[in-house]
Amino acid sequence: MDSEGGFITFLSKTGETLILGVLWIVTSLGIITIGSSWASMYYAIVKSVRKGRGYPVKEFFSSFKRTFGKGATMSIVLAMIVFAIVMLCRAAVSMQSTQGNFLLRTYFALGAAVAAIVIYLFPVLSRFTMSIGEMVRLAFIMCFRYIYFTVIILGGTAGIIYMYLTFLPLITLLVIPAAWFFVCTLMIEKVLRHYMPKPDETNKDEWYYK
Repeated sequence: MDSEGGFITFLSKTGETLILGVLWIVTSLGIITIGSSWASMYYAIVKSVRKGRGYPVKEFFSSFKRTFGKGATMSIVLAMIVFAIVMLCRAAVSMQSTQGNFLLRTYFALGAAVAAIVIYLFPVLSRFTMSIGEMVRLAFIMCFRYIYFTVIILGGTAGIIYMYLTFLPLITLLVIPAAWFFVCTLMIEKVLRHYMPKPDETNKDEWYYK
């Protein structure tokens, strides 16, 4: 009976994660919605799928509405940074010289650093109430202080992107990214908890302390 109940729970959580994955993809299609979409995906997976609080879809859109303002600003700035890095990489490649190769490696390193910060930036947006500058600063600290998680997440994400560019069919976008997102929350949540204030009598039963 216990194993049957565990299997049903597994199927339920898998289904919820996949539904959230679809919402995440759809709501990420608009450039200014990417930040809120990622933050809401993280929020709903941790709160509803992992902690069993609330309904996943409802929690997703609740977070989406709450984080949209700051998320839109972050998304636009991030899009500009990515565009600039891509243009710089193209310029470096066109140089076809030793200097160009050096610049290309430098821009790749810069892109990796930006990606490392982004890993934590949107989860921070989903959890904390602070200015955008404070969020970026906190995400920057997290990505280097917990470099082992950062490397695992960056490496896994890069591997998935490579597989999609080489052989994975697009239909698996409905499954693999959401599953990997769930795995990433297991690591990122350990990081966020180190920066949360100690619980007191008024909030000790909140889901994020469980």
